[in-house]
Amino acid sequence: MKSPLVSYFRRIPEARIEEFLRKGYKKRHFFPHKIYYLRKCGPDGFKLANWMQGQCNLDQLWEIVIYADSPVIDEFPQALFFDDDVIWHQQQFGKSGQVATANLVRAGNSLYSMVHISDLVQRISRRREFKTRIENRFKGWSHILLNSILNFAIENDIATIHSPVSDWALANTDPKRTVQRELFERVYDWSLQQNFVALREGNWWTWSVAENRDRAIIAEPGQEVLQNGKIVCVCHDIERGFGHVETDPDFAALADKTCPNNLRQMLRIEKELSVKATYNVLGCFMNEVRATIEADGHCVAFHSYDHKINTDQLPNCREIDYRIKGYRPTQSKITAELTDENLCFHNFEWLASSAYSLGLSSPIMEKRIVKIPIRFDDFDLYKGKVDFEGWSREAINTINESDFVAFCLHDCYGSFWLPRYKDFLGQIVQFGKLKTLNEVSNEVILAHSA
Repeated sequence: MKSPLVSYFRRIPEARIEEFLRKGYKKRHFFPHKIYYLRKCGPDGFKLANWMQGQCNLDQLWEIVIYADSPVIDEFPQALFFDDDVIWHQQQFGKSGQVATANLVRAGNSLYSMVHISDLVQRISRRREFKTRIENRFKGWSHILLNSILNFAIENDIATIHSPVSDWALANTDPKRTVQRELFERVYDWSLQQNFVALREGNWWTWSVAENRDRAIIAEPGQEVLQNGKIVCVCHDIERGFGHVETDPDFAALADKTCPNNLRQMLRIEKELSVKATYNVLGCFMNEVRATIEADGHCVAFHSYDHKINTDQLPNCREIDYRIKGYRPTQSKITAELTDENLCFHNFEWLASSAYSLGLSSPIMEKRIVKIPIRFDDFDLYKGKVDFEGWSREAINTINESDFVAFCLHDCYGSFWLPRYKDFLGQIVQFGKLKTLNEVSNEVILAHSA
């Protein structure tokens, strides 16, 4: 049995409020919280780091994530913290109470921070029944975030912090967004000047860690066990006939006709067994099927845009949706496009491909991307190399002997396995904890917290 995954965090509990007040903070700006230092790119982190700070490599990038802690978090329903209309950037990593994030770039003994965000506070008007209470409880999020950045700098022997002035942050904000200058001034200028000593140097506020050390509220270290035991991930590649247009056009035509019903059967069976799966869907018809898949609590990811191998796929996928976290390449081929840098640039957090293509037997985090191996699929059923009895026997043996197994079943091959799917799935649920690839990625990211 493998060792359990453990995450590390910093905590400032409610009992520390008097220390906040002594150091000049307003009582209304305090809330108990946990701080996570994550070895990953935040939203648009790699893209903006290169635009705002200059060329950097992935290993320099970090994300700070702030979660509200008890008792304040207990005042609100957990579902609020997972409302995609409110928490737009979806940086919860499966944990309730996520309030704010910041992107960091470590450059030698300097630290650059950028993109200070609180979706919860800034988008709570979409849930007006909670608006007043959320704004009252968490109005100090930008102060908490700046103190967390200073904590990170102190722990990592950083000499100087550079945070953007509001004009620079505005200049690098998506022009399609409607933004309020006053909000940017409050977050990037006023909050900093209220509690810390900083000098403006061009587009950046520069603050000496030594000069501000006595202004920091030092957070307490903590840790938590994330998982222990066998993990099984049921995945589906939803591609209709696109994967066989050139190699088997008759089969492709048949698949285009049968796959919609196959998808309905897959969802029905999984609902009956309370199984949550990961559906890797072609981007070109993602919007046709996504709502139906997500209605039952399943995870969706991209399985390329149109199943073509020698063309760029990532930008086209992002034209369909900007927030989907995962990518599964066509035929598990790691093309020249699928570099870690490109995946990060396009805001992907995980890549799932065959165990052979990744050289892995269990998930890892590498260069800010979670890599998830797919142990087997149903291609041999289609090719007639094995019947269902032999295939399922080998699948069960693999799952039984492994701590982690993710496998993929195709909608286009449904005729080979759907008649026996309920029985097969019923056996699998007895072996271990079933998780989606988003859940696996979340745990791996948290397990790489510092």
